[in-house]
Amino acid sequence: MKNVILDSSSAILLYKCNIIPMLLEYCTSVIPVAVMSELTLLGYEGAEFFTDLCRKEIIKVYEPVSRKTKNLTGSLHGGERDAIALFYEGKGDFIIIDDGKGGAFCRDNKIPYINALLAVKIIFFKKLITEQEYTDAWRWLLANGRYSQKVIVWAEKADKRTLAFFI
Repeated sequence: MKNVILDSSSAILLYKCNIIPMLLEYCTSVIPVAVMSELTLLGYEGAEFFTDLCRKEIIKVYEPVSRKTKNLTGSLHGGERDAIALFYEGKGDFIIIDDGKGGAFCRDNKIPYINALLAVKIIFFKKLITEQEYTDAWRWLLANGRYSQKVIVWAEKADKRTLAFFI
């Protein structure tokens, strides 16, 4: 089972399109404390759900040890920066990140990463959701996520071979 580090945006998107339960079957999910703080804010959709998962350690929560990543990642938001720090500390095999700057940092620094669109595709390839569930989640993400046309086209073309590392 792979260890996968999530940023806040990805976790929220995957929660809202009903894929988080299947993601948790596929991998051990890891988040930094900064992301947990965002996901568990009282009054926000999914806060109780994520609080319960973190309390039960179904989602592993870590505080990054190293703060030198702050110098590397520049203007990234704290959650994305700490997710990258956890990757450098060996807490995950790859990152699911839906922040454009964070994704660019991962790409430029050869950190394996995917976005929520690709996570849904991988969950489908792993046969953890039906074709209808995949279609529903994919459509919801296209309607509600902030994906450029370039990202959408690439994700649509991605096949099992392209995504083999993540499967």
